This record gives sequence, C-alpha cells and structure tokens, in this order.
Amino acid sequence: MPSIYLPYVSIALDAFALIVTLIILAACLEEFSGKRGASKHFLLLQFAVAIALVADMISWIGEGHPSLWVMTAVSNTVACCFSQLAIICFLGYLTESLYVNSRAASFILNVFRVLCAASMGFCIGNSLFGYVFSVNDQGHYIHTDNIALGIVHLLFPVLSFLAVILMAIFAKSSAKINRFAFFVYTLFPLAGLIVDFFIYGISLTYAGFTVSVLFIYTSIYLTKQQQLEAQRNALMLSQINPHFIYNTLSTIAAMCESSPKQAKYLTVDFSQYLRRNIGTLSSEELIPFEQELEHVSCYLKIEKARFGERLNVNYAIHCKDFLVPPLTVQPLVENAVKHGVTKKASGGTVKITTYEQDAYYVIEIIDDGVGFDTEHADLHVGLANVKSRIAATCRGEVSVKSTVGIGTRVTIEIPKKKGKRR
Repeated sequence: MPSIYLPYVSIALDAFALIVTLIILAACLEEFSGKRGASKHFLLLQFAVAIALVADMISWIGEGHPSLWVMTAVSNTVACCFSQLAIICFLGYLTESLYVNSRAASFILNVFRVLCAASMGFCIGNSLFGYVFSVNDQGHYIHTDNIALGIVHLLFPVLSFLAVILMAIFAKSSAKINRFAFFVYTLFPLAGLIVDFFIYGISLTYAGFTVSVLFIYTSIYLTKQQQLEAQRNALMLSQINPHFIYNTLSTIAAMCESSPKQAKYLTVDFSQYLRRNIGTLSSEELIPFEQELEHVSCYLKIEKARFGERLNVNYAIHCKDFLVPPLTVQPLVENAVKHGVTKKASGGTVKITTYEQDAYYVIEIIDDGVGFDTEHADLHVGLANVKSRIAATCRGEVSVKSTVGIGTRVTIEIPKKKGKRR
C-alpha cells in the first residue's frame, strides 16, 4: 500500500477539525446538559472525536522521530480506540434519533458494542505486535503487507457504517429526509477511513467525523429553529382569541352608557393589549420583565372589568430588572384566570410574585382556583408552549404544582448567567 508523508498537513487538518469539534461541543454542553437519549450519544460522540483528534495530532508530531516511537505508537493506538468508540456513539445516536427502539435494533447495537471491544483489543495488540502497522527504525508508521490482517482491521468500522446506512434506510418511523441525512453523515468518516488505510500519510478519518458532527449539529439547530417557529405560530393563534375579543368589546359596549369613563380606560387597556400582542409576536429577542408585566396588567384590567368581584389580583414584585421571552408570563396568568379562578363559583385571587435567588430570578403565578391533577391532566397548550420556549431561549425552567380544589402555583426560574444551573 502506498505511503505519502504529510505530517504538517495532517496536524493542521486535525487542529482545525479539533477547534470545530470543541466549538460544537461547547454549544451542545449548554444545550444538552443533563439530557438523555440522542443528546447523550451526540455529546459522547463529540468527546470521542475530540480525544481521537488530539491523539492523532500527537502521533503526527512524533512521526519521523525515532526517539519518539513510543509516543507515536501509543497515541496512534488511542486515536484508533476512540474512533471505534465514536462509531458506537454514532450508532447509539442513530437509534435514538430515528426512533429505532425495536429489539432487533437493540440486539444489533449490543453486537456492535462487542465488536467494538474486540476491535479495540485488536488495536491495542497491534501496538505491541504490529499486525497492521508499526513504527520502523526511522520513526515512520508502515503498513503490513498482510492483506488479511488489514481486512480484519477494517472489519468493525466498515460493518458499523453499513449498519448505520441500513438502519437509516429502513427506519420507517422517521421521515425520509432524516434517513437520507444519516446516510450522508456516514459517508464522510467512511471515505476518510478507506483513504487512510490504502494511502497512509495523511489523516482524513477524524476530520471526516468532524464533518459529520458539524452536519448533525446544523441539522439539530435547524430543527430547533423550525420548532421555535412552530411554537411562535401556535402562540400567535392562541393569542388571537375571537371569544376574548368579542367578550371584551361587549363589556366595553355595556359600560359606554353606565360608566363611560371606565369604558374609555378599558378601551385604552384593550388597545395596548392588542398592540403588545402583535408587537411581541414578531420579536425573537428577550424583553424586559417590566414590559411583560405591563402586558399582564392590561390583560388583568380587562378581565377584572368582565368578572368584577369574582377576580382579585395581587402583585408582589420584589425584582424586575431581568429579561424574559415575550408572551411567557401573560399566557400563564391567562391560564390562572380562565382555567382556575373563573371556574370557581365564588371566584378567587391571582397573585404574581417575583423575587431573586443566588442563581435565578423567580416568577410565580399563584391562584386559589379549582386546581387540577398534574399527573393525569394534559398541560394546556399555552403552558406547554411557555415551558419549551423558556427552556430554548434562556435556559429557564417552568414547574407546576396544583391541588384539586385548592389552586395552582406555576414557578418560572430564569438563570442569571446563561446556561448555569445548580
């Protein structure tokens, strides 16, 4: 098998790939920290690729230096072993992402884990006995002429990538575009592996993994943006509530004769409410909490005019100098009014509280309405929407505690420092 020695080119290629991998890893650590499933496999894949890249760089640094042959042999072995782990992580990510959760898929994954362990053992043995490649007297890695042993060395990764391709093709539970994407991801490291084996002297396998990682992250990012757009559209539809508009206009009309001054104020509140709804729906940026609170206040004044003594409102605002996604508190307050207090014959109170902790700004929406069973009731679309948007835009969390007949407490935690959790 021919050899070309381009150590500086390989080092530069590995270094660039490592920088890209670490940037993606840093972004994903914030996004996926504490999550399981496909996210965990993708993080492990990046760790394995990063370590393989570092080891491969070290092996190329020692290339051609006889005194560094031990470092060259060990680092190359580490790179090979972690490339095997990267393939297993890639398979795990595939099964989770394409929802391939059948017994057959689990069996295949376990088989390849065993093959991975055997292949890693083969790589370690190669560093001692030189089955496939070894370091010569000049400090260069050389390939063996034994084709059979070379095929054994390629057996695990080639079979693994073929498994990825087959699983991507036949995963009926996933869209065709997703399956095609995984097929494309597989081609980069597989092509690099084959080139590296038959033409030794330039490193392409690990850079191929980095290209796959970059493509996967881009796909995840685009999918996330599509989900946020879908959530904004759902939010827009939920906020354009014809019943609420009709009821508000009817209330204003009824007040025009009995309380014209109050009708005037309510009209102003209603116009501000609509203006803020339309304005914030077109915005993707975080807004000051005080601005969101003004929107909540307009909404509650309208509902107070409708329900009178059945609806009471309390504010306990101890801090407001922080940012929130637009239309996050108002839908929760609306839930407290519509599905909590006004469902109760005697009415009740909605309380909005904010306070500051060491790591968070906390917002609480508390009502003493009818409550609900959180274990058996589906979350209202507005609440589910708020939870996902707060998690996606500012790494915040939303928790709900409710007791039937007593009321509901919704707590929002906004991290002071992006991505920092206790």
